[in-house]
Amino acid sequence: MTAPETVPTTAAPPPSRYSLGSLPNMLRSLLFIGLLVAALVAIVPRISEVQRPAVDALGKARATIAQTGGTLELPEGLGAGWLPTVATFAPGTENVPTFTTVWETPEGGDIALKEASEATEGWVSRSVNDGTRDGSVTVAGRTFERYVARGGSQISYVERGAGADETTLVASGAAAEEELRAFVAALRPVTPAP
Repeated sequence: MTAPETVPTTAAPPPSRYSLGSLPNMLRSLLFIGLLVAALVAIVPRISEVQRPAVDALGKARATIAQTGGTLELPEGLGAGWLPTVATFAPGTENVPTFTTVWETPEGGDIALKEASEATEGWVSRSVNDGTRDGSVTVAGRTFERYVARGGSQISYVERGAGADETTLVASGAAAEEELRAFVAALRPVTPAP
């Protein structure tokens, strides 16, 4: 009979001291990770405000007049700090063709100017953000309906066109009402490109 073969056994390696998860080791690891995160936060730039580029509102208005044969108004001579950031001509509420410009005010607010020659009641209602009528105001010899929306945070001035060829305009925004008054006082008809 032959003797059974013996298989040599090797002892398992002792566990790593780091795998034991001692509290001091865990705190050292957290401190190291915290220092890395703090270094990343310190070197990554943060943007406090997104700057919107200015657009050519006058150029877009002239192109829209050439396309539609209608009339439009834009402010003139507002002074420093007023910046047009949006100028579009597209179907708006109830598919009403709408020329829209948005202006950044010197105080950092926004005023939207919407103009349409075939304005409907629904278009006006959405343009004033479903605001409620709050009387009338006269600015630079023009009378506007005044609307208040969102608990008073948005004021709108509406001048309705008399006929199908007349343009209805809505100037609204969360800017100070003094800025809104200055804005509508500066509105002038856009002259078509020569």
